[in-house]
Amino acid sequence: MTLNLQLDALRSAYRDGSITPRKLLSSLRDKAAALNPDYHLFIHLLSAEELEPYLAALDDRDIDSLPLYGVPFAIKDNIDLAGIPTTAACPDFAYVPERSATIVEQLLALGAIPLGKTNLDQFATGLNGRR
Repeated sequence: MTLNLQLDALRSAYRDGSITPRKLLSSLRDKAAALNPDYHLFIHLLSAEELEPYLAALDDRDIDSLPLYGVPFAIKDNIDLAGIPTTAACPDFAYVPERSATIVEQLLALGAIPLGKTNLDQFATGLNGRR
C-alpha cells in the first residue's frame, strides 16, 4: 500500500473511506515488523491486540472532532505508554508504567494512534562511540 501520510491527505483518505485507521496501522505495523530485524527501529512494536483499544476508541468518533484522528505516531522508548514496557534501551532499567506520559496522553486525546516504542542510545545519552 502506498499512501500519502501528510495530515491533510490522510484525513481526506479517512473521509472518503479509501483507508481506515485500522487498515493503515495494520499495514504500517506489518512493514515495521518486516524491517525491524535488520534495522532495529522499534524496541517494542505494538501487537494487534495492544493496538486494538486505541483503534476501538476511534470507531464511534467523528473525524472532525479529533485533530489527529488516526494519525500514527512512535514513542521514544524513554517515554511512557501505559501497559507497555519502557526500557530506555537498558533491560535492567525496564518497567511497565501504569500511566502514559502527559504528551502521550495528549496525543491520544487528539485521536493519534501509537505504533510502538522506538530504539535509542541507552538512556538517550546520544553516545555513539564518537566525540
